[in-house]
Amino acid sequence: MGVLETSITLLSSSLCISLIFVLIKFLHKVWWTPISIQHVMSSQGITGPPYRFIYGNSKEIIKMRAESMSKPMDLSHDIFPRLHPHIHSWLNLFGKNFLSWYGPRAQLVITESELAKEILNNREKAYQKVDTEKYLKKIFGDGLLTSEGEKWVKLRKLANHAFRAESLKNMVPAMIESVEMMLERWKYHEGKEVEVFEEFRVLTSEIISRTAFGSNYLEGKEIFEMLMKLVIIFSRNSSNIRLPGLGKFWKSSDDIESEKLEQGIQDSIIKMINKREKAMIQIGNFGTDLLGLLVKANNDIDENNRFTVEEVVDECKTFYIAGHETTTTLLSWTVLFLAIHADWQDKARKEVLELFGQKLPNAQGIARMKMVYIFPICYEWRISKMNMIINESLRLYPPLTNFTRKVHRKVKLGNLVLPANINLSISTFALHRDPQIWGEDVHLFKPERFSGGVAIATNNNSSVYIPFGLGDRSCVGTNFATNEAKIALSMILQRYAFTLSPAYIHSPVQLLTIRPQHGIQGTMITFFATTLCIFLLFALLWFLHKVWWTPIRIQNFMASQGIKGPSYRFIHGSTKQISNMLEESESKPMEDISHHVFPRLLPHVYAWTQLYGKTYLNWHGPRAQLVVAEPSLVKEILNNKDGAYPKTKIDDYLKKLLGDGIVICEGEKWSKLRKIANHAFHGESLKEMVPAMVKSVETMLERWRQHEGKEIEVYEEFRMLTSEIISRTAFGSSYLEGKNIFDMLMKLGVIVSRNELKISFPAIGKFVKSRDEIDSDKIEQEIRDSIIAMVKKRENKVITGETDSYGSDFLGSLIKVNHDANENNRISIDNIVDECKTFYIAGQETTNSSLA
Repeated sequence: MGVLETSITLLSSSLCISLIFVLIKFLHKVWWTPISIQHVMSSQGITGPPYRFIYGNSKEIIKMRAESMSKPMDLSHDIFPRLHPHIHSWLNLFGKNFLSWYGPRAQLVITESELAKEILNNREKAYQKVDTEKYLKKIFGDGLLTSEGEKWVKLRKLANHAFRAESLKNMVPAMIESVEMMLERWKYHEGKEVEVFEEFRVLTSEIISRTAFGSNYLEGKEIFEMLMKLVIIFSRNSSNIRLPGLGKFWKSSDDIESEKLEQGIQDSIIKMINKREKAMIQIGNFGTDLLGLLVKANNDIDENNRFTVEEVVDECKTFYIAGHETTTTLLSWTVLFLAIHADWQDKARKEVLELFGQKLPNAQGIARMKMVYIFPICYEWRISKMNMIINESLRLYPPLTNFTRKVHRKVKLGNLVLPANINLSISTFALHRDPQIWGEDVHLFKPERFSGGVAIATNNNSSVYIPFGLGDRSCVGTNFATNEAKIALSMILQRYAFTLSPAYIHSPVQLLTIRPQHGIQGTMITFFATTLCIFLLFALLWFLHKVWWTPIRIQNFMASQGIKGPSYRFIHGSTKQISNMLEESESKPMEDISHHVFPRLLPHVYAWTQLYGKTYLNWHGPRAQLVVAEPSLVKEILNNKDGAYPKTKIDDYLKKLLGDGIVICEGEKWSKLRKIANHAFHGESLKEMVPAMVKSVETMLERWRQHEGKEIEVYEEFRMLTSEIISRTAFGSSYLEGKNIFDMLMKLGVIVSRNELKISFPAIGKFVKSRDEIDSDKIEQEIRDSIIAMVKKRENKVITGETDSYGSDFLGSLIKVNHDANENNRISIDNIVDECKTFYIAGQETTNSSLA
């Protein structure tokens, strides 16, 4: 009996001691350590809400969140006090850095950018990932997001390889195909309401399935659905405090369901792994996507590099959830912003159309969306509108609202000394909404704040803008997510204009990321219909500005300086009056041989000079034309010392006649062509041309001998003479050889004369062509072909060795410059054709009329 009593006494004593030890350990954890940490931090000026036994501040946080979420919200982006009311409130109460409590666990909330930068850069490896909450661990496992040390290095190395630049480039076609599938569905909802959040969820799931796992959304649908159920369970329990060890004896319904889901996800991923391993037998490799690299690592012969099946499963879970969740919310909030801010939607669309037109996006164009070269406006790079929009969207609705780390040992952070066993929480919300950095308009969507890039927007303080983190542990899929968003947005903007549905209720909530509680409903209108309406409106405004507002404004401006003239008539200007006056003057025969031809050939100029003075304003259609007959003004204009009076833009018919040759062009091109012409017609060259001129005149006089004492049509004779001379001296041929060119140029001249006073609008010519336009196009092409044949003939003589140079005449000079070794001096074949046309017509027309 004594032995039994002794045993009972010993057992009771042991039990009491164990209970006392457990109680002491419990009190140390939930009372002594928190009070000790609170005291250490308060001694350094860091305060916060007081620690509550066991629960810390969890009950307060739950209550504040419930209260903020219960209130309806306007369409405002000031969501910090709604989603994180505790941090928002305590920041104002305790300062930029304060101490709060997640149960008995101390959590130092950091909103000072320099401290955030020091923590995330983690150069001394003092700030480790926090212990993952059990529900969160079921979502991500011990993968890239949660692991540490050598394991993290191994996982990061593989992920870097999977999402390197070349791999991302190869993913673009799959991304485009996935977006095309979504847009194909949208065709059935054009003009109707579309639930874009759900559409983007399916899209991003499809893209990560294709690019990382070589499957599609339907194959991975079960995994996505199970992961989303786990996310909801995590969100429901995120602020609940549970004592360690309790879960071994009692499990909640969420515990049971989450374990079942975790097992289901694991089984599905292992099936996918087995399928890839079987495929390897047929194709000879595991593939180059993420899954292929993981399965290959699982089969690595080097044990140090080998991945376990559990590691492969955890990485797959990580990228399944992270690979679509981030981009889903990014696309959703960005489309919301663009639906509200139509001006930015238009800017983004304009940029997309400039880059791609209506063609599918490509990797090169997507890469250029970071920076856009704005030649010829100026020689510099600028941030693309799409990049500015995405940056601002990520600022207001960051994928992660906070980054957490833990301190294992005593460490110095800035001027603070942190004790062991304290968690650090960097508030992305607070950093992204600091008025001292971003200005008082911090809650407004203003992409222009990123017009100079992130560095300028943040005053070179990289740690105040951390949508994807900072340092070594920044998100490995940043470029994947932004490329995906740019491709999707580009293809949507190419096809649709979108507005926000009146049914939309603005209620952002936080699960893993910030998502719209009730989705985002938008109306997609085909871009063609919208563009057509806008185009017609702008076309009308442009037309009225061109044919009414501008002429009236110029007329009033000149009248205020005493310059008058015939009143502007809508569209036609003065052209109808001029046509009538010309027709009337030409219908009357001249009474005698008089050289007073001014009122006959230019009756409008003659009459209006008498009526309005030597300088007056008239109108060629809606184009103002100041007629100048004052010698001093004429001298100033033609001398053009300041370069203020360039050549006028010629009409299409005249351009076909003269091309863009020396008579028409300006600037460096004119200088180059003038230099060639000066050389061809300088004093020595003219001297050498005299025999050819004499011979041509002798040929004409020989013909005249047959008509001595008879009537001769001297104008036609001189036309042939001048044509012969320009052919011989400038082109090394004869009138008969160039007769076809002269005849065609004369036909073009007749067409030019016939259309001189007709008013046409350039855009109309793209759709409807007159008989003269068709004929002139044909003649222009024939002239071009004839001149090129003449050039080829001269070149062939050099090639065959018949001659050793292109010749010293004008044509030879042109061909020589066309073959110049120096690209800066070289002229194109088009330049040669235009110069030949110019000298063919000008070289005989001027002298012909002078002689006649």
